[in-house]
Amino acid sequence: MEYLNLNLTSTIAGLAVVLLVMFARLHWPFRYQYISHLFKSRTEQRLRWLDASYRKNRARSVAMLDKSTYEILIGNYELAEKYIVQGLNVCKERPSLFNQAMIHYLFYNLAIVYYSSGRYSDALEVAFRVYQRDQGMTDSLAVIACAHARLGEVESAQEAFKLISGKRSARDWRLLCLAEIEAAKGNYEHALAHLRQLMSKSSHFLHLNRAELEKRLEEWQKASTQVS
Repeated sequence: MEYLNLNLTSTIAGLAVVLLVMFARLHWPFRYQYISHLFKSRTEQRLRWLDASYRKNRARSVAMLDKSTYEILIGNYELAEKYIVQGLNVCKERPSLFNQAMIHYLFYNLAIVYYSSGRYSDALEVAFRVYQRDQGMTDSLAVIACAHARLGEVESAQEAFKLISGKRSARDWRLLCLAEIEAAKGNYEHALAHLRQLMSKSSHFLHLNRAELEKRLEEWQKASTQVS
């Protein structure tokens, strides 16, 4: 009986070790990305860690993901798209479970590239596909709401925003969506209030170049003077 108990204990302990190793191996390539999130209010450090991921992970899909995020944050959208395409090619050539999961994140970055480049219809299409496949990616739902608003589709933007309210999402995205919706409705003063609140609380948006927020600020300031 003691021998049986020992075997049961050993089996449970062994299984726990195996699961721990699997968990560590799964998340190890993301270590630089996780560290970079700790510095989201300190842009230079965050960019440094994202670049380190690219250099250390080399040809892996996570390297392309982090490099594309790096390029998005400094406003190099063409280069960001190039790394996204490379990452998708890696996922296609090596269809592991890890790479299958990475596809969603790469396409999310592509939606951000399109949104930041003013290609709102493309951003909407890509973000919708991402959210359709993984409804846990609430940030893609925020891109949908913002893209609808930029296209002047206020009702669709509001419907998407209602879904965001019931999910866990970054406060930054909710503020940007509110700003975009108010601007689409012609309420530029309200839009500017939301945008200024966002810019005062976030030294750097998690997945958006700050220059894009400054463009919105200038755009809506001009529009508000024309309306008044």
